[in-house]
Amino acid sequence: MNITGICLSCFQNTGGLNPCPHCGADAAHIQVSPQHLTPGTVLNQNYLIGKALGQGGFGITYIGWDLNAWRIVAVKEYYPSGLVTRERGLFVAPIDDDAKAKLKKGVNLFFKEALILGNFSSHPNIVNVLHFFRQNNTAYIVMEYINGKSLKDYLQARGGSISFTEAMQILCPIMLALDDLHHTGLLHRDISPDNIYLTVDGHAKLLDFGAARFSIGEETQNAASIIKPGYAPLEQYPGSGTEQGSWTDVYAMGATFYRALTGNLPTAAPDRAMGREMQSPRELGVNIPEGADKAIMHALSMKPEDRYVSIRSFEEDIEHAAADLKKSFDFSPPQVQMAPQYNAQGWMVPGAQMSPQVFMPNYSVGMQSQIPQQVSFQKPVLPSYPPMQYIPAHGMPDPQMMTSQASEPGFFEWTFRHFKKKLRKALRKMRKRGGKL
Repeated sequence: MNITGICLSCFQNTGGLNPCPHCGADAAHIQVSPQHLTPGTVLNQNYLIGKALGQGGFGITYIGWDLNAWRIVAVKEYYPSGLVTRERGLFVAPIDDDAKAKLKKGVNLFFKEALILGNFSSHPNIVNVLHFFRQNNTAYIVMEYINGKSLKDYLQARGGSISFTEAMQILCPIMLALDDLHHTGLLHRDISPDNIYLTVDGHAKLLDFGAARFSIGEETQNAASIIKPGYAPLEQYPGSGTEQGSWTDVYAMGATFYRALTGNLPTAAPDRAMGREMQSPRELGVNIPEGADKAIMHALSMKPEDRYVSIRSFEEDIEHAAADLKKSFDFSPPQVQMAPQYNAQGWMVPGAQMSPQVFMPNYSVGMQSQIPQQVSFQKPVLPSYPPMQYIPAHGMPDPQMMTSQASEPGFFEWTFRHFKKKLRKALRKMRKRGGKL
C-alpha cells in the first residue's frame, strides 16, 4: 500500500510537507521502540498501524487506520512486559517456557475480555470495541479513537482540581459503567485520571482495560498487577495475600475523586499502612458536603472489609450528598423590583409604566459545569430565571437596564445596527413621499 503523504502519527494528509502540518510529527526521524510494531504495518489485512499512543504492563496501544471503514481507530495489542520480546519487528515471543504458558493464558483472557467489552459497544461511557482478532502469536482489540483529553490533562488545565458538582458529572457515569462491568465478573484494576477520557462532545469514557482481569477463582490472584501509587489499594501490591474484587476498583475510584477535588495525589497505600495519615478533602479545605467527604474516605479505607462492597453503593452515597447540597440552595423565586422609566432627555417620567428589574440570588458559579450530564446520573438543577427585559419610553431604553447588560458581548453593536436599519427605512420612506414622513 502506498502511504506516501500520510502522517503515521495522526493519519492526516501532509501535502508532502515534513514535519506534519497537523501534528508536528517528523516523518524523517521516527523513533520506534524495539517492543513496538513498526509504523506502516498492516494487521488483519485491514488496519494500518501508526505510532504507539502508550504502553502499560499488559499491552501497547497504537493509533491506526481502518482501511475499509476509512476512519481512525485505536488498536490495543496484548504485550505483557517482562514475559515477551518482539521478533522481526512483528511477532510476540515468550522469553522462556514458563512465560510461554503465561502468554497463552493471558491471550485467552485478553480475548475473553474483548468478548465482554464487545457487549458494551453501545455504552456511552465505555470505549467502543469495534473488532478483535488473533495474530502474531498474540491478540488485538480494535476500539474507537477517542477525540478529547484525559481527565488528568483536564485537571491540569483547570488548575489541578474541579468542583464537587463537576467531579460528580464526570465520575458518576463512569461509576455506573464500572458497576455494569462488575456484574459480568470483570475488574478494571487501573482506575485513575489517566484512563478516563473526556470527549469533545461531552462524554466521559472509561478506557485502557490492559490491567483488567476476571474475578473468577485464582485468575485474579495469579494475574500480574499494574500498580499506580495513590490509586492502587494495598491488596494490589505483591505479597499482600488479600483477594481482589469490586472493592479494589472502589478504592481507585475514591482516589480519583480525591485527586479531582483536592488537586493532591492520595497517600500511597503502603505509606498509609506504615502509619502515615491522609487528610480528607474537607480537612484540606475543599468545599464539599459532609456526606460526600465521608463517602470518599469510606471508599479509601485500607481494609477491603471496611470499604464499599459495590461501586453502586459508593455512587448512591455521592448522589445523596448532592441531594443534600441541592436542598441547601435558596430556590425561592427571584426578587423583582421596579425600575423607573426615563424620557428622551433622561428625566424620570412620573406615573410611567415601570419595567421589571430582576435581582438573582447568590449561588456558586463553580456549580455550573462544562461537562454535560450523561446517562442516568441526575445532577442538581440550578434555578432558571427569565431574561432581563425593559420597556422603552420615547424610544430610549432604561439606563439602568443598559448598564446591567453592557457587559454582554455584542449588545451595543446590535443596538447600533438596529438603529441604523430603522433610520435607513425612515429615510427611504421620506424620499418616496417627497420629503414627508
